[in-house]
Amino acid sequence: MTTRGLIPATLSVLLCLAHASVAGEPTPRPTAADLDKAVAAMRKVKPADFEDEEKQKAKGRELSDAWKTLIGAGPAGATRLKTEIAAITKAKERDDFFKLGAAVVLWQIGKLNEAKTIAAAWLGDVDLALNYNYVFYTAFEAAMTQDARALPLLTAVLRDDKGSIFLAVHSLQVKWPLTHEFLWGAFGSKGLPALARVLAESKDETAQASALRLLAKAHYLPVLQEVRRLAREGQGAAHGEAVKALGEFGHPQDYDFLVGGLKTTDPKEAWYFVYALYEYADLRAVPHLVRLLGAEDEALRNEATACLTHLDCPAALEALQKYSTPPPGATEDQKKMTAEYAKYVQQYLTEMNLTWDAYTAKPAAERAAAMATLRGRADGKYVLKAGDRRLTHDELLKAAAEWMKNGRITGGAYEWVEDRHVLAAATAADIPLLLDVKAKCYRRLSDECLYETRTLDRLIRRLGRSRYRKVVGVCEKVEAP
Repeated sequence: MTTRGLIPATLSVLLCLAHASVAGEPTPRPTAADLDKAVAAMRKVKPADFEDEEKQKAKGRELSDAWKTLIGAGPAGATRLKTEIAAITKAKERDDFFKLGAAVVLWQIGKLNEAKTIAAAWLGDVDLALNYNYVFYTAFEAAMTQDARALPLLTAVLRDDKGSIFLAVHSLQVKWPLTHEFLWGAFGSKGLPALARVLAESKDETAQASALRLLAKAHYLPVLQEVRRLAREGQGAAHGEAVKALGEFGHPQDYDFLVGGLKTTDPKEAWYFVYALYEYADLRAVPHLVRLLGAEDEALRNEATACLTHLDCPAALEALQKYSTPPPGATEDQKKMTAEYAKYVQQYLTEMNLTWDAYTAKPAAERAAAMATLRGRADGKYVLKAGDRRLTHDELLKAAAEWMKNGRITGGAYEWVEDRHVLAAATAADIPLLLDVKAKCYRRLSDECLYETRTLDRLIRRLGRSRYRKVVGVCEKVEAP
Protein backbone atom coordinates (compact mmCIF):
# COMPACT_ATOMS: atom_id res chain seq x y z
CA MET A 1 0.00 0.00 0.00
CA THR A 2 1.30 3.46 -0.88
CA THR A 3 1.12 6.58 1.25
CA ARG A 4 -1.49 7.95 -1.17
CA GLY A 5 -3.84 5.21 -0.03
CA LEU A 6 -3.23 5.52 3.68
CA ILE A 7 -2.86 9.15 4.56
CA PRO A 8 -6.36 10.44 3.83
CA ALA A 9 -7.73 7.88 6.31
CA THR A 10 -5.25 9.00 8.94
CA LEU A 11 -5.70 12.70 8.31
CA SER A 12 -9.06 13.07 10.03
CA VAL A 13 -7.59 11.65 13.24
CA LEU A 14 -4.60 13.97 13.04
CA LEU A 15 -6.72 17.03 12.40
CA CYS A 16 -9.00 16.18 15.31
CA LEU A 17 -5.97 15.90 17.54
CA ALA A 18 -4.61 19.14 16.20
CA HIS A 19 -7.80 20.99 17.07
CA ALA A 20 -8.24 19.26 20.40
CA SER A 21 -4.67 19.55 21.59
CA VAL A 22 -5.24 22.89 23.27
CA ALA A 23 -8.23 21.61 25.24
CA GLY A 24 -8.46 19.48 28.36
CA GLU A 25 -5.78 18.97 30.97
CA PRO A 26 -2.73 21.29 30.84
CA THR A 27 0.34 19.51 29.52
CA PRO A 28 3.99 20.27 30.22
CA ARG A 29 5.62 22.64 27.73
CA PRO A 30 7.53 20.54 25.16
CA THR A 31 11.29 20.74 25.45
CA ALA A 32 13.70 21.22 22.56
CA ALA A 33 14.35 17.48 22.68
CA ASP A 34 10.61 16.81 22.44
CA LEU A 35 10.40 18.99 19.34
CA ASP A 36 13.38 17.26 17.75
CA LYS A 37 11.75 13.90 18.38
CA ALA A 38 8.45 15.10 16.88
CA VAL A 39 10.17 16.39 13.75
CA ALA A 40 12.12 13.14 13.42
CA ALA A 41 8.84 11.18 13.50
CA MET A 42 7.56 13.22 10.57
CA ARG A 43 10.73 12.92 8.49
CA LYS A 44 11.40 10.47 5.68
CA VAL A 45 8.06 8.69 5.89
CA LYS A 46 8.07 5.76 3.44
CA PRO A 47 5.35 3.55 1.95
CA ALA A 48 6.89 0.64 3.87
CA ASP A 49 5.70 2.33 7.07
CA PHE A 50 2.17 1.39 6.07
CA GLU A 51 2.49 -2.10 4.63
CA ASP A 52 0.00 -3.65 7.01
CA GLU A 53 -2.70 -2.53 9.41
CA GLU A 54 -0.55 -2.75 12.53
CA LYS A 55 2.17 -0.61 10.96
CA GLN A 56 -0.47 1.88 9.84
CA LYS A 57 -1.82 2.21 13.36
CA ALA A 58 1.63 2.50 14.90
CA LYS A 59 2.77 5.16 12.44
CA GLY A 60 -0.53 6.96 12.78
CA ARG A 61 -0.08 7.16 16.57
CA GLU A 62 3.49 8.36 16.14
CA LEU A 63 2.49 11.10 13.73
CA SER A 64 -0.45 12.09 15.92
CA ASP A 65 1.82 12.46 18.93
CA ALA A 66 4.31 14.46 16.88
CA TRP A 67 1.66 16.87 15.68
CA LYS A 68 0.27 17.24 19.19
CA THR A 69 3.72 18.03 20.57
CA LEU A 70 4.50 20.64 17.94
CA ILE A 71 1.11 22.33 18.16
CA GLY A 72 1.32 22.32 21.95
CA ALA A 73 4.64 24.15 21.71
CA GLY A 74 3.00 27.00 19.77
CA PRO A 75 5.47 29.44 18.18
CA ALA A 76 8.42 27.31 19.28
CA GLY A 77 6.95 24.37 17.40
CA ALA A 78 6.49 26.53 14.30
CA THR A 79 10.08 27.74 14.52
CA ARG A 80 11.38 24.18 14.78
CA LEU A 81 9.42 23.13 11.70
CA LYS A 82 10.59 26.14 9.70
CA THR A 83 14.18 25.39 10.68
CA GLU A 84 13.78 21.85 9.37
CA ILE A 85 12.15 22.99 6.12
CA ALA A 86 15.02 25.43 5.56
CA ALA A 87 17.60 22.71 6.20
CA ILE A 88 15.91 20.36 3.72
CA THR A 89 15.80 23.09 1.09
CA LYS A 90 19.42 24.07 1.62
CA ALA A 91 20.57 20.47 1.37
CA LYS A 92 18.45 20.03 -1.81
CA GLU A 93 16.90 17.02 -0.12
CA ARG A 94 13.52 15.62 -1.13
CA ASP A 95 11.02 14.98 1.65
CA ASP A 96 7.65 16.03 0.27
CA PHE A 97 5.64 14.14 2.85
CA PHE A 98 7.36 16.06 5.63
CA LYS A 99 6.80 19.43 3.96
CA LEU A 100 3.11 18.73 3.41
CA GLY A 101 2.60 17.56 6.98
CA ALA A 102 4.63 20.44 8.39
CA ALA A 103 2.43 22.85 6.46
CA VAL A 104 -0.69 21.48 8.17
CA VAL A 105 0.90 21.82 11.60
CA LEU A 106 2.09 25.34 10.82
CA TRP A 107 -1.46 26.24 9.84
CA GLN A 108 -2.82 24.86 13.10
CA ILE A 109 -0.26 26.88 15.06
CA GLY A 110 -0.29 30.21 13.27
CA LYS A 111 -3.16 30.18 10.75
CA LEU A 112 -2.83 33.11 8.35
CA ASN A 113 0.32 34.37 10.05
CA GLU A 114 2.08 31.30 8.64
CA ALA A 115 0.46 31.43 5.18
CA LYS A 116 3.55 32.69 3.35
CA THR A 117 5.75 30.02 4.92
CA ILE A 118 3.25 27.32 4.02
CA ALA A 119 2.97 28.58 0.44
CA ALA A 120 6.76 28.54 0.11
CA ALA A 121 6.82 24.93 1.35
CA TRP A 122 4.30 23.98 -1.35
CA LEU A 123 6.24 25.57 -4.20
CA GLY A 124 9.16 24.20 -6.21
CA ASP A 125 9.08 20.54 -7.16
CA VAL A 126 7.02 19.40 -4.17
CA ASP A 127 4.41 16.84 -5.23
CA LEU A 128 1.21 18.27 -3.79
CA ALA A 129 -0.75 15.24 -4.96
CA LEU A 130 1.33 12.99 -2.68
CA ASN A 131 -1.15 13.86 0.07
CA TYR A 132 -3.60 16.32 -1.38
CA ASN A 133 -5.86 16.10 1.66
CA TYR A 134 -3.19 17.97 3.63
CA VAL A 135 -3.03 20.64 0.93
CA PHE A 136 -6.70 21.00 0.08
CA TYR A 137 -8.17 21.24 3.56
CA THR A 138 -5.50 23.68 4.71
CA ALA A 139 -6.08 25.88 1.66
CA PHE A 140 -9.85 25.58 1.93
CA GLU A 141 -9.87 26.70 5.56
CA ALA A 142 -7.67 29.63 4.55
CA ALA A 143 -9.91 30.49 1.59
CA MET A 144 -13.01 30.65 3.77
CA THR A 145 -11.44 33.48 5.76
CA GLN A 146 -11.51 35.61 2.59
CA ASP A 147 -8.46 37.35 4.03
CA ALA A 148 -5.84 38.58 1.55
CA ARG A 149 -3.16 36.79 3.57
CA ALA A 150 -4.61 33.50 2.29
CA LEU A 151 -3.86 34.33 -1.35
CA PRO A 152 -0.27 32.96 -1.38
CA LEU A 153 -1.68 29.56 -0.38
CA LEU A 154 -4.34 29.61 -3.08
CA THR A 155 -1.84 30.78 -5.67
CA ALA A 156 0.63 28.03 -4.77
CA VAL A 157 -1.89 25.25 -5.47
CA LEU A 158 -2.78 26.51 -8.95
CA ARG A 159 0.17 24.62 -10.42
CA ASP A 160 -1.31 21.26 -9.39
CA ASP A 161 -3.76 19.39 -11.62
CA LYS A 162 -3.24 15.89 -10.21
CA GLY A 163 -4.44 16.15 -6.61
CA SER A 164 -7.90 15.02 -5.55
CA ILE A 165 -9.99 14.46 -2.44
CA PHE A 166 -12.89 12.11 -1.77
CA LEU A 167 -15.96 13.32 0.11
CA ALA A 168 -17.23 10.06 1.55
CA VAL A 169 -20.51 11.51 2.86
CA HIS A 170 -21.41 12.64 -0.65
CA SER A 171 -19.53 9.92 -2.59
CA LEU A 172 -17.90 12.73 -4.54
CA GLN A 173 -14.41 12.55 -6.01
CA VAL A 174 -13.15 16.12 -6.33
CA LYS A 175 -10.49 16.45 -9.02
CA TRP A 176 -8.93 19.26 -11.02
CA PRO A 177 -10.38 21.70 -12.00
CA LEU A 178 -13.13 21.29 -9.41
CA THR A 179 -10.55 21.35 -6.62
CA HIS A 180 -9.57 24.89 -7.61
CA GLU A 181 -13.17 25.89 -8.11
CA PHE A 182 -13.90 25.06 -4.47
CA LEU A 183 -10.75 26.75 -3.20
CA TRP A 184 -10.89 29.99 -5.17
CA GLY A 185 -14.68 29.99 -5.22
CA ALA A 186 -14.76 29.98 -1.43
CA PHE A 187 -12.50 33.04 -1.38
CA GLY A 188 -14.95 35.06 -3.46
CA SER A 189 -14.73 37.98 -5.86
CA LYS A 190 -11.73 39.67 -4.23
CA GLY A 191 -9.47 36.88 -5.48
CA LEU A 192 -9.90 37.79 -9.15
CA PRO A 193 -7.07 40.37 -9.36
CA ALA A 194 -4.67 37.79 -7.88
CA LEU A 195 -5.73 35.27 -10.52
CA ALA A 196 -5.21 37.90 -13.20
CA ARG A 197 -1.63 38.41 -11.96
CA VAL A 198 -1.00 34.67 -12.22
CA LEU A 199 -2.32 34.72 -15.77
CA ALA A 200 -0.04 37.59 -16.76
CA GLU A 201 3.09 36.66 -14.83
CA SER A 202 3.27 32.90 -14.25
CA LYS A 203 5.55 30.74 -16.40
CA ASP A 204 3.71 27.59 -15.31
CA GLU A 205 1.22 26.38 -17.94
CA THR A 206 -0.92 24.52 -15.42
CA ALA A 207 -1.17 27.54 -13.14
CA GLN A 208 -2.15 29.70 -16.10
CA ALA A 209 -4.69 27.13 -17.28
CA SER A 210 -6.21 26.92 -13.79
CA ALA A 211 -6.44 30.70 -13.53
CA LEU A 212 -7.97 30.93 -17.00
CA ARG A 213 -10.86 28.65 -16.13
CA LEU A 214 -11.66 30.56 -12.96
CA LEU A 215 -11.40 34.00 -14.56
CA ALA A 216 -13.52 33.04 -17.56
CA LYS A 217 -16.24 31.53 -15.37
CA ALA A 218 -16.29 34.77 -13.38
CA HIS A 219 -16.44 36.79 -16.63
CA TYR A 220 -13.61 38.96 -15.40
CA LEU A 221 -13.39 41.28 -18.37
CA PRO A 222 -10.03 42.97 -17.57
CA VAL A 223 -8.20 39.79 -18.66
CA LEU A 224 -9.86 39.37 -22.05
CA GLN A 225 -6.94 40.81 -24.00
CA GLU A 226 -4.49 38.49 -22.23
CA VAL A 227 -6.81 35.56 -22.91
CA ARG A 228 -6.75 36.44 -26.61
CA ARG A 229 -2.96 36.61 -26.58
CA LEU A 230 -2.66 33.19 -24.96
CA ALA A 231 -5.19 31.71 -27.37
CA ARG A 232 -2.95 32.82 -30.25
CA GLU A 233 0.52 32.53 -28.74
CA GLY A 234 0.24 30.36 -25.63
CA GLN A 235 1.53 26.82 -25.28
CA GLY A 236 0.08 23.57 -24.01
CA ALA A 237 -2.71 23.62 -21.45
CA ALA A 238 -2.70 27.42 -21.17
CA HIS A 239 -3.32 27.77 -24.91
CA GLY A 240 -6.17 25.25 -24.88
CA GLU A 241 -7.86 26.83 -21.87
CA ALA A 242 -7.51 30.28 -23.43
CA VAL A 243 -9.33 29.12 -26.57
CA LYS A 244 -12.09 27.64 -24.41
CA ALA A 245 -12.23 30.85 -22.36
CA LEU A 246 -12.90 32.90 -25.49
CA GLY A 247 -15.95 30.73 -26.04
CA GLU A 248 -17.09 31.40 -22.47
CA PHE A 249 -16.67 35.17 -22.78
CA GLY A 250 -18.46 35.05 -26.15
CA HIS A 251 -17.29 38.46 -27.37
CA PRO A 252 -18.36 39.48 -30.91
CA GLN A 253 -14.73 40.18 -31.90
CA ASP A 254 -13.65 36.55 -31.46
CA TYR A 255 -15.94 34.73 -33.91
CA ASP A 256 -13.55 34.74 -36.87
CA PHE A 257 -10.66 33.46 -34.77
CA LEU A 258 -12.71 30.62 -33.28
CA VAL A 259 -14.14 29.48 -36.61
CA GLY A 260 -10.72 29.79 -38.21
CA GLY A 261 -9.34 27.37 -35.66
CA LEU A 262 -11.41 24.56 -37.20
CA LYS A 263 -9.04 24.52 -40.18
CA THR A 264 -6.38 22.72 -38.15
CA THR A 265 -5.64 19.09 -38.96
CA ASP A 266 -4.73 18.35 -35.34
CA PRO A 267 -7.83 16.74 -33.73
CA LYS A 268 -6.82 17.75 -30.21
CA GLU A 269 -6.37 21.36 -31.28
CA ALA A 270 -9.64 21.30 -33.21
CA TRP A 271 -11.41 19.97 -30.12
CA TYR A 272 -10.58 23.16 -28.21
CA PHE A 273 -12.17 25.29 -30.91
CA VAL A 274 -15.29 23.13 -31.18
CA TYR A 275 -15.68 23.29 -27.40
CA ALA A 276 -15.34 27.08 -27.57
CA LEU A 277 -17.91 27.37 -30.37
CA TYR A 278 -20.41 25.39 -28.30
CA GLU A 279 -20.09 27.99 -25.55
CA TYR A 280 -19.90 30.89 -28.01
CA ALA A 281 -23.36 29.90 -29.37
CA ASP A 282 -23.34 31.47 -32.86
CA LEU A 283 -25.37 29.63 -35.52
CA ARG A 284 -23.01 30.84 -38.26
CA ALA A 285 -20.54 28.21 -37.05
CA VAL A 286 -22.81 25.30 -38.01
CA PRO A 287 -21.66 24.87 -41.65
CA HIS A 288 -18.04 24.82 -40.46
CA LEU A 289 -18.79 22.09 -37.93
CA VAL A 290 -20.79 19.70 -40.09
CA ARG A 291 -17.83 17.86 -41.64
CA LEU A 292 -16.58 16.94 -38.16
CA LEU A 293 -19.52 14.57 -37.69
CA GLY A 294 -17.46 12.20 -39.80
CA ALA A 295 -14.17 12.81 -37.97
CA GLU A 296 -12.11 9.72 -37.15
CA ASP A 297 -11.13 11.07 -33.73
CA GLU A 298 -13.89 10.04 -31.32
CA ALA A 299 -13.42 12.92 -28.87
CA LEU A 300 -13.57 15.49 -31.67
CA ARG A 301 -16.58 13.80 -33.26
CA ASN A 302 -18.44 13.69 -29.95
CA GLU A 303 -17.74 17.36 -29.26
CA ALA A 304 -18.92 18.32 -32.74
CA THR A 305 -22.11 16.33 -32.16
CA ALA A 306 -22.70 18.09 -28.84
CA CYS A 307 -22.10 21.45 -30.48
CA LEU A 308 -24.51 20.83 -33.35
CA THR A 309 -27.24 19.57 -31.02
CA HIS A 310 -26.79 22.76 -29.01
CA LEU A 311 -26.96 25.12 -31.99
CA ASP A 312 -30.61 24.51 -32.88
CA CYS A 313 -31.11 25.39 -36.53
CA PRO A 314 -32.16 23.61 -39.75
CA ALA A 315 -28.57 23.23 -40.99
CA ALA A 316 -27.58 21.38 -37.81
CA LEU A 317 -30.62 19.11 -37.87
CA GLU A 318 -30.18 18.30 -41.55
CA ALA A 319 -26.49 17.50 -41.05
CA LEU A 320 -27.37 15.06 -38.28
CA GLN A 321 -29.93 13.44 -40.56
CA LYS A 322 -27.37 13.16 -43.36
CA TYR A 323 -24.93 11.33 -41.10
CA SER A 324 -27.60 9.14 -39.49
CA THR A 325 -27.47 6.51 -42.26
CA PRO A 326 -24.61 3.98 -42.01
CA PRO A 327 -22.36 3.86 -45.11
CA PRO A 328 -22.06 0.59 -47.08
CA GLY A 329 -19.91 -1.90 -45.19
CA ALA A 330 -20.13 0.17 -41.99
CA THR A 331 -18.26 -1.06 -38.93
CA GLU A 332 -19.99 -1.65 -35.62
CA ASP A 333 -18.58 1.65 -34.33
CA GLN A 334 -19.94 3.50 -37.37
CA LYS A 335 -23.34 1.89 -36.93
CA LYS A 336 -23.37 2.95 -33.28
CA MET A 337 -22.37 6.49 -34.25
CA THR A 338 -25.06 6.86 -36.94
CA ALA A 339 -27.68 5.42 -34.60
CA GLU A 340 -26.77 8.17 -32.12
CA TYR A 341 -27.32 10.81 -34.80
CA ALA A 342 -30.67 9.24 -35.72
CA LYS A 343 -31.70 9.41 -32.06
CA TYR A 344 -30.98 13.15 -31.93
CA VAL A 345 -32.94 13.73 -35.14
CA GLN A 346 -35.93 11.89 -33.73
CA GLN A 347 -35.77 13.95 -30.52
CA TYR A 348 -35.98 17.15 -32.56
CA LEU A 349 -38.88 15.83 -34.62
CA THR A 350 -40.74 14.70 -31.51
CA GLU A 351 -40.36 18.16 -29.94
CA MET A 352 -41.74 19.75 -33.13
CA ASN A 353 -44.47 17.07 -33.42
CA LEU A 354 -43.37 16.32 -36.99
CA THR A 355 -42.14 13.43 -39.08
CA TRP A 356 -39.03 13.89 -41.21
CA ASP A 357 -41.13 14.06 -44.37
CA ALA A 358 -43.45 16.62 -42.82
CA TYR A 359 -40.48 18.68 -41.69
CA THR A 360 -38.78 18.69 -45.10
CA ALA A 361 -42.06 19.55 -46.84
CA LYS A 362 -42.19 22.86 -44.99
CA PRO A 363 -40.77 26.00 -46.62
CA ALA A 364 -37.30 27.02 -45.41
CA ALA A 365 -38.70 29.94 -43.42
CA GLU A 366 -41.06 27.66 -41.51
CA ARG A 367 -38.31 25.17 -40.74
CA ALA A 368 -36.18 28.00 -39.39
CA ALA A 369 -39.08 29.30 -37.32
CA ALA A 370 -39.72 25.85 -35.84
CA MET A 371 -36.09 25.53 -34.75
CA ALA A 372 -36.11 29.08 -33.40
CA THR A 373 -39.08 28.11 -31.24
CA LEU A 374 -37.01 25.32 -29.70
CA ARG A 375 -34.22 27.77 -28.95
CA GLY A 376 -36.71 30.12 -27.34
CA ARG A 377 -37.88 27.40 -24.98
CA ALA A 378 -34.38 27.01 -23.60
CA ASP A 379 -34.12 30.75 -22.87
CA GLY A 380 -37.65 31.02 -21.46
CA LYS A 381 -36.50 30.51 -17.86
CA TYR A 382 -34.56 33.78 -18.06
CA VAL A 383 -37.48 35.98 -19.16
CA LEU A 384 -40.14 37.41 -16.85
CA LYS A 385 -43.65 36.16 -17.50
CA ALA A 386 -46.80 38.23 -17.60
CA GLY A 387 -48.03 38.78 -14.08
CA ASP A 388 -44.71 37.75 -12.53
CA ARG A 389 -43.78 39.15 -9.16
CA ARG A 390 -40.95 41.65 -9.54
CA LEU A 391 -37.67 41.71 -7.62
CA THR A 392 -36.26 45.19 -7.09
CA HIS A 393 -32.54 45.80 -6.90
CA ASP A 394 -32.82 46.60 -3.20
CA GLU A 395 -34.59 43.29 -2.70
CA LEU A 396 -31.85 41.56 -4.67
CA LEU A 397 -29.29 42.94 -2.23
CA LYS A 398 -31.36 41.73 0.71
CA ALA A 399 -31.81 38.32 -0.91
CA ALA A 400 -28.07 38.06 -1.52
CA ALA A 401 -27.39 38.93 2.11
CA GLU A 402 -29.77 36.17 3.22
CA TRP A 403 -28.22 33.66 0.79
CA MET A 404 -24.74 34.45 2.08
CA LYS A 405 -25.87 34.13 5.68
CA ASN A 406 -27.48 30.74 4.99
CA GLY A 407 -24.83 29.51 2.55
CA ARG A 408 -27.49 28.54 0.01
CA ILE A 409 -29.82 30.12 -2.55
CA THR A 410 -32.78 27.93 -1.65
CA GLY A 411 -35.38 28.37 1.07
CA GLY A 412 -35.82 31.40 3.27
CA ALA A 413 -37.77 34.59 2.67
CA TYR A 414 -36.64 34.72 -0.97
CA GLU A 415 -37.45 31.14 -1.90
CA TRP A 416 -39.76 32.48 -4.63
CA VAL A 417 -36.88 34.10 -6.51
CA GLU A 418 -35.86 32.29 -9.70
CA ASP A 419 -33.35 32.96 -12.47
CA ARG A 420 -35.61 35.34 -14.37
CA HIS A 421 -36.28 37.47 -11.29
CA VAL A 422 -32.56 37.90 -10.62
CA LEU A 423 -31.76 38.84 -14.21
CA ALA A 424 -34.56 41.40 -14.30
CA ALA A 425 -33.14 43.12 -11.21
CA ALA A 426 -29.38 42.69 -11.69
CA THR A 427 -26.78 44.27 -13.94
CA ALA A 428 -23.20 43.30 -14.78
CA ALA A 429 -22.13 45.42 -11.81
CA ASP A 430 -23.70 42.75 -9.59
CA ILE A 431 -21.38 39.98 -10.77
CA PRO A 432 -19.06 40.38 -7.74
CA LEU A 433 -22.11 40.12 -5.48
CA LEU A 434 -23.16 36.83 -7.08
CA LEU A 435 -19.59 35.53 -6.85
CA ASP A 436 -19.66 36.26 -3.13
CA VAL A 437 -22.96 34.41 -2.81
CA LYS A 438 -21.29 31.48 -4.58
CA ALA A 439 -18.41 31.69 -2.10
CA LYS A 440 -20.73 30.98 0.82
CA CYS A 441 -22.36 28.07 -1.04
CA TYR A 442 -18.97 26.44 -1.63
CA ARG A 443 -18.44 26.23 2.13
CA ARG A 444 -20.84 23.29 2.18
CA LEU A 445 -18.21 21.31 0.22
CA SER A 446 -20.69 18.91 -1.36
CA ASP A 447 -22.14 17.81 -4.64
CA GLU A 448 -25.49 19.42 -3.88
CA CYS A 449 -23.98 22.88 -3.41
CA LEU A 450 -22.66 22.60 -6.97
CA TYR A 451 -26.19 22.64 -8.37
CA GLU A 452 -26.59 26.07 -6.84
CA THR A 453 -23.21 27.38 -7.95
CA ARG A 454 -23.98 26.21 -11.51
CA THR A 455 -27.19 28.23 -11.42
CA LEU A 456 -25.20 31.28 -10.34
CA ASP A 457 -22.63 30.62 -13.07
CA ARG A 458 -25.35 30.76 -15.71
CA LEU A 459 -26.62 34.05 -14.33
CA ILE A 460 -23.10 35.49 -14.23
CA ARG A 461 -22.52 34.45 -17.85
CA ARG A 462 -25.66 36.22 -19.04
CA LEU A 463 -24.86 39.34 -17.04
CA GLY A 464 -21.26 39.31 -18.22
CA ARG A 465 -22.17 38.92 -21.88
CA SER A 466 -24.83 41.62 -21.66
CA ARG A 467 -22.00 44.18 -21.62
CA TYR A 468 -21.14 43.53 -25.26
CA ARG A 469 -23.66 41.12 -26.84
CA LYS A 470 -27.10 41.86 -28.21
CA VAL A 471 -28.22 38.28 -27.53
CA VAL A 472 -26.40 36.49 -24.72
CA GLY A 473 -27.52 32.96 -25.58
CA VAL A 474 -27.70 30.93 -28.80
CA CYS A 475 -28.33 33.32 -31.68
CA GLU A 476 -28.07 33.63 -35.45
CA LYS A 477 -25.16 36.06 -35.14
CA VAL A 478 -23.21 37.27 -32.13
CA GLU A 479 -23.10 41.03 -32.41
CA ALA A 480 -22.87 44.13 -30.27
CA PRO A 481 -26.07 45.66 -28.83
